[in-house]
Amino acid sequence: MKVLVTFALENEFAPWRKMRRFERICVDAWERTYRAEVGEADVSVVVTGAGRFAAQRSLERAFDQAADVCIASGLSGGLRPAYGPGDILAARAVADVHGARSVPSDPALIRQAEETGATIVERFLVSERVISTAEEKRALGQSGDAVDMESVYVLGAAAHHGVRGVAIRAISDAVDSNLPLDFERVFNGRGDVSVPRVLGQIITRPHRIGGLIRLGHESQRAAATLADFLDAYIQRISADPFRKIARAEALAV
Repeated sequence: MKVLVTFALENEFAPWRKMRRFERICVDAWERTYRAEVGEADVSVVVTGAGRFAAQRSLERAFDQAADVCIASGLSGGLRPAYGPGDILAARAVADVHGARSVPSDPALIRQAEETGATIVERFLVSERVISTAEEKRALGQSGDAVDMESVYVLGAAAHHGVRGVAIRAISDAVDSNLPLDFERVFNGRGDVSVPRVLGQIITRPHRIGGLIRLGHESQRAAATLADFLDAYIQRISADPFRKIARAEALAV
């Protein structure tokens, strides 16, 4: 089985990359691809960068080698009190925050995610910008469970290529937490976090250092939990993919 997994940022991928010693296949201005064997699966990871433009640009060639499964993964902000940092969520669908576009996850892959230990939720929302305040999160919680900036574009590309897709993410910041920086101003044109831009905000807002450290710790723990989950999940779906998928689809009818 060939599995394509996407992350927006390198730090989201870092624990899994270390665990499985992913080999770097291609790293250039717009394509960062890694590869490893996980169970019986040939896994490719694409680090897209944050946001719509970066995700779509990075995925232009990601489906050139036919994949059987695509997993839109990484960290996300929680939109409801039930979800805390480190929780693993799998969404039945992903949609943009305006409701103009919605893409479903594959039901069989959702069922297997639940069997692996994920909490199944109805919807991830995808925003064009970082949702940074508790007030904004609570408002979006009326229509979604977690928010990120790429899932709908990743699963949309998978659907376009006829590839089964699923969105699985770990919560990095809870609904009642405000992000410590203006993250709209820390990403560069490639969709990566710019260290100089982060430092520039810290210099002018030193009182937010504590919040930034806390967010960093919670994000690291969430990424580590996500790595463990993805490793177990991919081993599950690759062990006997056709029998498992057929059985899950029959149960879903």
